[in-house]
Amino acid sequence: MRSIILAATLTFGSLSAFANQCNIELDGQLQLEDKVLQVQMDHQNQLTITEDKTLYVNNQVVDLSTEQQQWVNQYYNGINQAVPQAANIATDAIALASSAMNEVFEELLGSNSHVMQDLSDKLYELDQQVQYNFYGDNGSIRIDSNAFEDGAFMGEQWEREFEETIEEVVSESIGHIMVALGTQIIFGGGDLDEFEQKMEHFGQRIEHKFETQAIVLEKNANALCDTLTKIDIAENQLQLNVKQLSSLDVLHMSKETQLM
Repeated sequence: MRSIILAATLTFGSLSAFANQCNIELDGQLQLEDKVLQVQMDHQNQLTITEDKTLYVNNQVVDLSTEQQQWVNQYYNGINQAVPQAANIATDAIALASSAMNEVFEELLGSNSHVMQDLSDKLYELDQQVQYNFYGDNGSIRIDSNAFEDGAFMGEQWEREFEETIEEVVSESIGHIMVALGTQIIFGGGDLDEFEQKMEHFGQRIEHKFETQAIVLEKNANALCDTLTKIDIAENQLQLNVKQLSSLDVLHMSKETQLM
């Protein structure tokens, strides 16, 4: 069973580490769709940035200095970059979970077990949910802050959905798993120490095989954190230097810990 816990931990660890390093919340409504960014700054004022980086407040064009335009560009480009970065992290984590858990179940139950198909189906549904949240039907990048629970961006909701998916499959299959374990012990001569050692070696193989991929996920999470940091800086500069954007305060970010 350690192998099952390990496989899941390797996957969840990257998203958890990201959430710990980049404590990010979206306060208010932010939406990017069809290459148009809209931010509801307060009850009365809405920011709009079009693909050509023209800034509107309440549908009125705002004239900008060269420096102000640079901050608008950084804000728009950063959000446009962060969305696929976040989507890729989520989909890569799902792929890693699928690969790792399939190896675990194949070792315990054999390659023809229905459990593996159930797991693949559930993780596919989770991947489709990610695609729906980050991409439009035409493949264009999109994001809507209303889709994030309590304003959290790539936070606990993703980890929880991963965990619930794995736990559901394991719970439904625990009877098959226990029978398989008992069978392996019996046909292994009833030597519990030998069986425990076998499973320990299997866990080590899984760890060695997937920890490199987990490190890649962490690096990608770091890159996303850097992108969000730049967005936060741009937002602060716009709030300070463009009077029409004085109420712009959507992205809240603080670095609490550092990834190892």
